[in-house]
Amino acid sequence: MAGPGKRKGDLSLSSSLNLFAYRAVFGLLAKARPPRSRAIQPGPQSRVLFFSTAGLGDSLLDSAGIRAVAESFPGVQIEAVVHHRRRDIPEHNPFLRKLHFLRKGPHAFIALWWSLRKRGPWDAVFYLSCHDPEARCLGYLLARDTTIGLGWRTKLPWLCARNIDEPGLRKAHLAAQSVRVAMEAGASGKTVRMVYEVKDADRAGLDAKLSGHGYPREPGVVFQLGGGGGAFRDWPVEHFCKLLGQAHAAGIGPLFLLGGPDHVEKARKLMAVTEGIPLFDLVGKLPLSQSAALLERARCLVSTDTGIMHLAFAIGTPTVALLHCTPGADRVGPTADPDRHVVIALTRPPGYRSPSDVSMSEIPPERVFEGLKELYFRKV
Repeated sequence: MAGPGKRKGDLSLSSSLNLFAYRAVFGLLAKARPPRSRAIQPGPQSRVLFFSTAGLGDSLLDSAGIRAVAESFPGVQIEAVVHHRRRDIPEHNPFLRKLHFLRKGPHAFIALWWSLRKRGPWDAVFYLSCHDPEARCLGYLLARDTTIGLGWRTKLPWLCARNIDEPGLRKAHLAAQSVRVAMEAGASGKTVRMVYEVKDADRAGLDAKLSGHGYPREPGVVFQLGGGGGAFRDWPVEHFCKLLGQAHAAGIGPLFLLGGPDHVEKARKLMAVTEGIPLFDLVGKLPLSQSAALLERARCLVSTDTGIMHLAFAIGTPTVALLHCTPGADRVGPTADPDRHVVIALTRPPGYRSPSDVSMSEIPPERVFEGLKELYFRKV
């Protein structure tokens, strides 16, 4: 969202000028010294750098590639460049030795390059979900001959030594794509599993918050009310209302509502129309780290395609995942322990052109309730 005094068009123009400047300068550098791919053989003393500067869900999907490198090469020293406003996920990744924070502007670029240069030399640089042009330009300056990335995720492919673009890979699961980048350096691709480690401080913070609201400490089911990639992925309030009534009548509980500040009004509507059903509203009240601690305790999560859904997959929370056909279950569904989750996905109809052609309202509450019962009453 554009800040005060800045319109969306202004930001787009600024980004375009930024890309033009980097492309001009580094185009000349690459002509003089083009990347030439050389063998990468990480070992216990190797230093490798990951660029993962996108949002919550993408950062979790990227963690599968980081995990693949860490588990394939014990002792390897892994650091990452992340967006300075999106540090929550990488700060809970135990495989990362150190984080570096990306900010916009030429002065920030030079400062980050100097800091990373002093931390090197780097034996490999991996590009995961990262925005051009800063990541590719920094990687080129740090280790141009051992840079690896996905060819379609950059507007500056000529700055990367190895651009991977195999048949079918673009349609593969997004976590599997990050693992494929790791495999280019010799990592194993047998396991595709995301990483998130809940810390004791997160649990203590959650306990204090729950106590302050007079809420129970152990949630039965958490309902994530939306978010992630566009409103077309959200499930209607009316469907949530019916599902909550069904869950309460079946003796399922305690029932918690979760979401960000954008979902406060949706939570108010639900609270107003579900009088008589004990609901515990945490929408907009928890930082991400405490939301993770809540999911760790929950018997089940019900969520659409959101960062919270991926967080639950990483933690191992049984999840009823309600998915639109864009991008589809094959790309964003669970990658590990599929028996712990229930996936309910829309089918892409003939002649499909855009997400608006299919509505999440087509997933009936009754179908979701069956999945919820399956997970909630499952014997451990």
